[in-house]
Amino acid sequence: MRRRTEAIAVDHAGADTGAAVDSLQRGLEVLRCFKPGEDTLASTEIARRLALPKATTRRLLDTLATQGFVLRVPDTEAYRLHVACFVVGQAVLNGSLLVRKATPILQVLANRFAVHALLCVRDRSDMLVLAHLAGTSAPLWALGAGARLPIADTAPGRAWLWTEPPAAQGEWLARLRDSAPNGRTQAAGVYQAFHDIEQGGACFSFGEWRRDVGLAAAPLTLADGSKAVVACVRLAAEPGRGRFERECTAAMVEAAAMIRDEAQHAHS
Repeated sequence: MRRRTEAIAVDHAGADTGAAVDSLQRGLEVLRCFKPGEDTLASTEIARRLALPKATTRRLLDTLATQGFVLRVPDTEAYRLHVACFVVGQAVLNGSLLVRKATPILQVLANRFAVHALLCVRDRSDMLVLAHLAGTSAPLWALGAGARLPIADTAPGRAWLWTEPPAAQGEWLARLRDSAPNGRTQAAGVYQAFHDIEQGGACFSFGEWRRDVGLAAAPLTLADGSKAVVACVRLAAEPGRGRFERECTAAMVEAAAMIRDEAQHAHS
């Protein structure tokens, strides 16, 4: 359960603002409960995920509904995200220099190899897809911008972890080995990814996250120290895994360098 902030802020008028800040944080956590593919969530499920009383959760949902961030499904206790979330998300993407510079480069990569090209960043314990470009001949794939990929099981997550300092890497690996039933297998996959990146600039994962999905990923560190990952998605049923690893990987590493340079030039 989330611990409440011990220090309560007081504004100049003497009013206690701690409860308001705490409620804002809780409201944002409500929005984070909705995962890709979850069109609606019951208020009881949101309360369970946040370890909050049902009455508190309902008040938060009512406030978010008033502001247009969630919408209550008629005649139920279920809610779905609403238009205000879309407005905020579009503002983030439209205002992202990284996304603007990456989009045309990723489209060329996706078209060249008939794959799905992704730009990902870390968000808590997942990799968040900021941009998804489908090749003109690529098979349909449901995930798009806003989707989340697990760090331990996917090449994008492992590529991001490679950019972290050794101490942070050690903490992640220790948690994997100690907490997950298949943690040792995941840790072995991380070590292999690190080796592959050192050797060729990219890493791979095939069928670990989803049986029908193969991923290749290259880390991208920008001049300001922020980090992202360029990735390609190949459906496992497609032929040509060897070509995917050899040719697409080299092009993906080159694309990551181009995105880095484009973003840096825009700032200079």
